[in-house]
Amino acid sequence: MDQTFSIIKPDATKRNITGSINKVIEDSGLRIIAQKRIKLNKSQAESFYSVHKEKPFFNDLIEY
Repeated sequence: MDQTFSIIKPDATKRNITGSINKVIEDSGLRIIAQKRIKLNKSQAESFYSVHKEKPFFNDLIEY
C-alpha cells in the first residue's frame, strides 16, 4: 500500500477551507487515515524546511 503525506498551510486554516481541501483529497480516491494540527515554533520550522536553508525565500517561509 502506498502512502502520501500532505500539509495544509496556515492560510487555509485561517480561511476556514480545510474541510474542502480534505474533500478534494478524498474525491481523488485517497483515504485520510490521520490528521494532526500543530503550530511549529521557529526552531521546528527551521528544521522542517532545512532543505531550503540556502534559498532566498527561506526566512519568509519560516516567518510564514
